[in-house]
Amino acid sequence: MKFTKLSAALFAATLVITPFSFSDSALLTPSAMVAEGTAATLPEWIPNDFDSAVEFRNTYGATHIDNGLVCVVSVFKREPVPEGQPQGMVRYETQITDKSIKKLQQTTFGSDISSYYYEIDVFDPQKAGDFDIVITDSWAEEPDPGLEYGHALARYSFSAKDDMNITETDIFSWLPDGKAEFSDYLQDNGEVSVKDNYVVFSTMTVDQFGDRWEPDSNNKYENIKYLLTSDCTMQARDMYDDGSVDIMYVYQAEKDGYEKISWTRTSQMRPDQQEPTPYTLTADCAVLDNAQTILLSGQMRANLIDFHTGEPIMLRAADNTYIWTDFSDGNESTGPIFMLETNPAIVNDLGNSMGSEGFSFGLEGQTLPSGYSFICDEVRPGYYGGHIIPDGNMTVTTFDNGAADVKFWLKFTPTGDANGDGKFDAADAVLLQKWLLAVPDVHLANWKAVDFYKDDKLNAADLTLMKQTLVTEPVRDYVEPDEHFEYGVPFFVKRDGLKLYLGPDESYEAVASIPANTRLIEKGVQNGNNDWLFTEYNGQYGWINTLDSDGKMVIYFEEAARKPVIYLYPEEETDVHVELELTESELNTTYPKYDNGWDVVANPDGTLLNKADGSHHRYLFWDAVNCRTRFDFSTGFCVAGSDTERFLKEKLTYMGLTEQEMNEFIVYWLPLMEHNAYNLISFQGDAYSNSAKLTVTPAPDSECRIFMAYVPLESPVEIEPQQLEPFERKGFAVVEWGGVEIQQ
Repeated sequence: MKFTKLSAALFAATLVITPFSFSDSALLTPSAMVAEGTAATLPEWIPNDFDSAVEFRNTYGATHIDNGLVCVVSVFKREPVPEGQPQGMVRYETQITDKSIKKLQQTTFGSDISSYYYEIDVFDPQKAGDFDIVITDSWAEEPDPGLEYGHALARYSFSAKDDMNITETDIFSWLPDGKAEFSDYLQDNGEVSVKDNYVVFSTMTVDQFGDRWEPDSNNKYENIKYLLTSDCTMQARDMYDDGSVDIMYVYQAEKDGYEKISWTRTSQMRPDQQEPTPYTLTADCAVLDNAQTILLSGQMRANLIDFHTGEPIMLRAADNTYIWTDFSDGNESTGPIFMLETNPAIVNDLGNSMGSEGFSFGLEGQTLPSGYSFICDEVRPGYYGGHIIPDGNMTVTTFDNGAADVKFWLKFTPTGDANGDGKFDAADAVLLQKWLLAVPDVHLANWKAVDFYKDDKLNAADLTLMKQTLVTEPVRDYVEPDEHFEYGVPFFVKRDGLKLYLGPDESYEAVASIPANTRLIEKGVQNGNNDWLFTEYNGQYGWINTLDSDGKMVIYFEEAARKPVIYLYPEEETDVHVELELTESELNTTYPKYDNGWDVVANPDGTLLNKADGSHHRYLFWDAVNCRTRFDFSTGFCVAGSDTERFLKEKLTYMGLTEQEMNEFIVYWLPLMEHNAYNLISFQGDAYSNSAKLTVTPAPDSECRIFMAYVPLESPVEIEPQQLEPFERKGFAVVEWGGVEIQQ
């Protein structure tokens, strides 16, 4: 159940509500109050018997909203009527704070094999507004004087908008009160978690082991108070099931400071233990922002702040902002990348690394919120081994519990690109003027790009400033590439200050300076000029020279050819030499070791003996990094992630892989693909074989090289279906498969 206010006595009690005085026989069939003409129109998810009420509680908890309706399912236990209370009196009542809310149904379901029964209340809001649904107990001996409904057992708060979109608004709307919600929450957040200024312990026990959770000391703290318990244990027909007992203990911050809270599970000795082993969960908390925020030990809060206004930056759905990290041991540098889905956002485990000489982090320059850029573009702003470089781009506050609060300061510069064509010119001003005049069918590609006054409003003042900027801004028309890439290869800049030019030559104007480690995507190329590539940085399109004055690459391509494997099937035992020539990537890992080629003894069943060390293999393995191949996505397939297994089985079988080869392909690639919403897949031909040339001696009679390139997508796209060719094995057959993931 999701409570906003409960009496102190009820906090300590179980959340199963106690009974009213129906006789046992009365509960075997439903007692109902149904609004005329509504029973037949209620959706199927509304419980209509005892079993479906149980399922509702396990799935949604006490409340669920759908079809413009609110359904509340309360659980009561049948007990004898206490002495002094009148027989037959209804003990519990469901009340609504807004009389305009229409109650469609109130139904009770019981069972002859259960001591519990369920009351189902269905409500239909008739107008926009806020309202509460309150479960009251008329027999409560000591009503809470602080509550409008003094006998309230539970209170749920909701809001209906003008379009009758209904949401639960009480502060515990996120807190699970059913088995399914508990399982999802535990998987996403772990056993100890925070939500704003709440600390949650998600505990599981097994009755048969005598498990018991107990708080440390007297459960009283200076800066945090215990709030409530939510019992999420699965409900069965006649009792809780024999599995785990799932209970959540919730605390709320009261004032800034530090607090450490622990809950310990004790149990009887299990069969596999020599003695009982206590299990402790601890929340080491830093309370800040006037008790509105809690950070656990090791957590880092990342804030994106507008440099001019000092206000948090509003993230749009299209914004995908990332934090890069670097953990260096003096030899190698590597670290995970974290996406900021909210602002602020909590990143786990980074707080403990603050101050370490080998730890650095910052924002990915190419993924900043739309219209924003670093205060300084000459170097890549970041936190490097305890120092902020350049000064003023970030602020870092650390806390005694190992948590940290980080503010990234960004400047907003309207690009003026109202129509989304990548340029700022008079056409954008005309479009904004039409939009302000409410001309029909006029749409702005990005309204924030023309918010020149940075006040989150568009009016004539923005148009005036836009026109003034057009007069003073130089015209920056860039040279269009001969070939555009819709799904270009990502790459990283290796040095600070790489110039972005309006054309593929240094005689053109330099319009931006790109910091090192910025991630960009190749957008196009000029025919016959492989040294320059077309890209986009902070809303400006242009060209970069990929080579320095010494002819060395100043960029590094992100993609890698992953797990190409080579099978050899001679008609008889044969000495085979295999060579690989990579023209657009660098060989990274090989097994067995590649030494100017592989020399093996190949058998008809595909088994290989490596002559260099006598080891046996099923295939030859290699992969490559800094992959510069421009993969062909002119044709292909757009496949739902959940349909990836079926798709791969069908296409790989058609292209000629054996069941074992196909299974080995799918075992490697399926875990990387099936959880994407969609995958754009194209099996490469010359684009791959020309960049990874394979020479086998003696020459094979038949050769099959399958290389899959795919792009993870959030939504489907249209693409011309690819025509695949089947492979016919004959004589000495060579088979290879591999792939590459292109992250946009």
